[in-house]
Amino acid sequence: MLEQNFSQVGTTSNYLTLRKIIYLIILIIVNISIPIFQNTLKKDEYFLCLCTMGKQENLYAREFIEYYLSIGVEKFIFADNNLPNTEKLSDVLKDYMDKNIVDIIDIIGSMDFESIVYQRMYENYRNKCKWILYFDFDEYLYIKPINNKTIGIKEFLSDPKFDKCEAIEFNWLLYGDNDLVHYENKSSIQRFTKPIYISGNRFVKFMMRGHLRKKVFIGHQSNHKPQKKVLLCDTWGKLDNYRSHDSMEPPEYNHAYLIHFNYRTAEEYSRKVLRGYQGGQQCDILERVHMFFEANNFTKEKLDVFEKNFNTTFPEYHYI
Repeated sequence: MLEQNFSQVGTTSNYLTLRKIIYLIILIIVNISIPIFQNTLKKDEYFLCLCTMGKQENLYAREFIEYYLSIGVEKFIFADNNLPNTEKLSDVLKDYMDKNIVDIIDIIGSMDFESIVYQRMYENYRNKCKWILYFDFDEYLYIKPINNKTIGIKEFLSDPKFDKCEAIEFNWLLYGDNDLVHYENKSSIQRFTKPIYISGNRFVKFMMRGHLRKKVFIGHQSNHKPQKKVLLCDTWGKLDNYRSHDSMEPPEYNHAYLIHFNYRTAEEYSRKVLRGYQGGQQCDILERVHMFFEANNFTKEKLDVFEKNFNTTFPEYHYI
């Protein structure tokens, strides 16, 4: 009987030892797996991503990326909707693509509206990005210094006033042509330094918080603001409960805004007009020339550029 009891004790002891070994093995596996999982997660998780569509933007793509990298954006997702057999964004961005800084989605020849493409982008990247910026190649986010200290987007967003916000809107501040006529191989920030205060400044664009199971864009009417179920704030952190379709008035420039290089030079503006609107819609050329001269000084040299590039005349301007 005594021997039998010792045998049972030995069996129990062996069983407990085996359980400890199994537990130890599991613990080791878990401790090894967690860092690997975390590293994998970090590789695919970005604090700031920027999504936009690009058509005939090769001249500006690199300066655009460098500007946003300098203020904290980590990942760029570009939808290339150039026309077939023309320039491609990948022609000038291969090095950024190799470094996994830029992803390019090929929609060459597509007539889809921006809002449709942007919704697909959100669904594909919302779980990889804490915030997603929806700004065009001519829109540069400027955040005002605090106590004379320059801050980036991450620091700007760290303010508790944005904790309740699912999206943040920024007014445009349009910049004129600086009386330049032709393209120069310098950045837009260097070339155009004079803001213009006109009605177009009322328009806004926005950044969107990631990881939300909400439809950001509805239909193809506008890509300026998210749909109304999204909690949209201004740069004060105040909810925009009475939002208009695509604007905010009066424009708000106290904390941050979008420098909008809508015109650049007459030569560059011509190129922009000829590419048309989103969805393949063509511009009214005369209307766009009127808009240009309402915002910028008239000169015969600029008019000559328009008449040459548009292959037409604008008689009403010959009497100025």
